[in-house]
Amino acid sequence: MPKTYEVTPVAGPIQGTVRPPGSKSITNRALIVAALAEGTTHLTGVLDSQDTQVMIESLNRLGIRVDHDPTNCSIKVEGCGGRIPSHEASLWLENSGTSIRFLTALCAAGEGEFVLDGNTRMRQRPIQDLVNSLKQLGIDVDCAEETGCPPVCVKAHGLPGGETTIAGNVSSQYLSALLMVAPAAQSPITIRIQGEMVSKPYLDITLGVMAQFGVTIDRLQESVWRIHPQIYQRSVAYDIEPDASAASYFFAAAAITGGRVTVDGLNQDALQGDINFIRVLEDMGCEIKRERNSITVQGKPLHGIDVDMNDISDTAQTLAAVALFA
Repeated sequence: MPKTYEVTPVAGPIQGTVRPPGSKSITNRALIVAALAEGTTHLTGVLDSQDTQVMIESLNRLGIRVDHDPTNCSIKVEGCGGRIPSHEASLWLENSGTSIRFLTALCAAGEGEFVLDGNTRMRQRPIQDLVNSLKQLGIDVDCAEETGCPPVCVKAHGLPGGETTIAGNVSSQYLSALLMVAPAAQSPITIRIQGEMVSKPYLDITLGVMAQFGVTIDRLQESVWRIHPQIYQRSVAYDIEPDASAASYFFAAAAITGGRVTVDGLNQDALQGDINFIRVLEDMGCEIKRERNSITVQGKPLHGIDVDMNDISDTAQTLAAVALFA
């Protein structure tokens, strides 16, 4: 039986300081990059979620030791230096779309046979575009059924390098998967993006995490990227940013009630595009205080605005709630 929570409406302005859970987007990207890195990485502030758990279990099945301490929101990853230890593994990913996309590319960089699958809903989630891109790089990879959805079977002999194309208007996770694994290739990989890139803020997260682990990417043109073979350098301590989308709820509460809320662990230079929700609130009349490791929203009388939420779409519903009070 589901738990029941009693919610008491606030009687006045909300005041407080919070630190939301870590970003899921950064957590799973940091896990992939740390797994490919040389040496041990300690991740702190990680999100404890099903996506995180299936990613950790899968990396362990691939022979990459990952120790999770959910009580302290920390993970220790013993990186493989770009060489996946296991030569055979079956990975069960529930309904984690991020995990199966990232891990399909990771398995392509290994040597052996790997099967990636999930629950009924997962078997309805397309992955054919990523499969096609990996095929162009010489990987023996196919969807087990003719649906273009999981299960995915990978017979890998290392990632040789070369040139591939990927649709930019389907999912940025496909490009992110290719980018993160490309440094483990035997020779440079050139990626050509076809069509307009969607979800650019999530791609920026990928590039930011890769850069923080010491990898560089050559952008030859707006839609042409080249990655040379490199080894990710371990990050002795890598702190995961709080989830900016989750933070938007607390910022919105301050805006609606005329209160004052501080979110620790985030600043205006955060990797997550959703941090720009504070600019929307600022345009509506809120006062924003930006500090090195925190952001404070002071609610003020709100007024309506016209705004394009395409790049921060995860916060659109939060804005809809705030707009009722403008």
